[in-house]
Amino acid sequence: MKKILSLILCGVFLIGLFGCAGFSIKPTNEVISVLQASAISTVGYLISKNNPRYTDSILNWYSFFKSENGLVEIQAAFQDGMNKLSELISDDPYLQLQVRNAMNLLEIRYDGPQIDLEIGKYQAIVDSFMSGILAGKLATT
Repeated sequence: MKKILSLILCGVFLIGLFGCAGFSIKPTNEVISVLQASAISTVGYLISKNNPRYTDSILNWYSFFKSENGLVEIQAAFQDGMNKLSELISDDPYLQLQVRNAMNLLEIRYDGPQIDLEIGKYQAIVDSFMSGILAGKLATT
């Protein structure tokens, strides 16, 4: 657990360092950086590891999210997922903090993509989150 937290803190430090040096490692409209993917998959892992009984419902939601194609449908699916996630972590201040940190790091909004160009970014974020969920599921079985 300490290694995971250290990785996240190191990542935030490096983002700040490169940002101050004039380098931009913010996500493009369709791609998120390796560091950002690592941060969001770590959040998914922590949620899955701490709440294994919800992993199957999260996987079902992911199937639904991946089947949507248009902006309105993806936005609605993302909002549904965020609502479910909020309920899941409502009693865990640490996970709430990690979700907020990851959302800030990735510059994502609770209400999902606002334009078609953001869809790829949100899909990459959800994919990274789900890789953490799956890793957490494997760790608890």
